[in-house]
Amino acid sequence: MTEWIVPCNLKYYNVHGAFEKFNKIDWKQSNKNIKVNDIIYIYVGVPIKAIIYKCKVNRVNLPFKEINDSEFIIDGLIYELCKRYMELELIQIYNENLISLENMKKNGLSGNIQCTRRAGSEMSDYFETFEE
Repeated sequence: MTEWIVPCNLKYYNVHGAFEKFNKIDWKQSNKNIKVNDIIYIYVGVPIKAIIYKCKVNRVNLPFKEINDSEFIIDGLIYELCKRYMELELIQIYNENLISLENMKKNGLSGNIQCTRRAGSEMSDYFETFEE
């Protein structure tokens, strides 16, 4: 099992609304190395700049979305051009002050979160401290 950090830009997708309505969503899969049972931490960008959602990957490499969450897509072009999706199941929601970008940088994160990236062992250890 690999842990991944995936960014979400609120200008393009209302992830909060989607997870209020659905326990599972189809997410654009930009990395072909993501596997079933991997863990996805969704980093919500500006203005929040924090990990808010922890999800489990149920299915990968889906050629099209099966879960209709179109009401939460703000700018559809990014989603229309996507060639591959993965099904994510919500596991945990974090307080937006808990796993902030600033706190992650103090605990092993290098750089910014602009694309899907492996969490790495130091970040995985840090995330583990917030498990319910």
